[in-house]
Amino acid sequence: MGALIWHDWARLLALTSGAYVAWAALWGLFYRKYFWDFVGGRLGPHGIVPPPQAALFEKIIVELPILQIVNIVNGLVTLALEWPLPIVKKLDMYGSIKFRLGLYIWSALVAAFVYQTAFASLFYLATLLAYARALKLEESIVEVKTVEGRRGRV
Repeated sequence: MGALIWHDWARLLALTSGAYVAWAALWGLFYRKYFWDFVGGRLGPHGIVPPPQAALFEKIIVELPILQIVNIVNGLVTLALEWPLPIVKKLDMYGSIKFRLGLYIWSALVAAFVYQTAFASLFYLATLLAYARALKLEESIVEVKTVEGRRGRV
């Protein structure tokens, strides 16, 4: 049996996370809901009424879909980084696991606030754990040539 290549498994998790968060945030543009409204909220005639302390989140999620747009951008950046465009492969950040860890911490945090993308934040956390393990094992992301002459990722 071979050894698990942690950054390759993390790449697949990140692709799933990015696609999920972009698609869910698109739905969040039409069906806007702040996920943590049940904390301190009360039951009203049309469902849970968020507490006054959540006014900022109600404004940037329900009134203006700012966090949904940020989640769409985060998902597309994740997809561009993990399923690399030729332009992205030339950048220094492409081979950096530390950059990916920072990006996915940010993405998981932002995704946790919107109702539709809350589950995607758990996918980002699993991706973070896999990339952290790859960093601990000192794996590196490099572009190599395969036997057939096609380019592959190691």
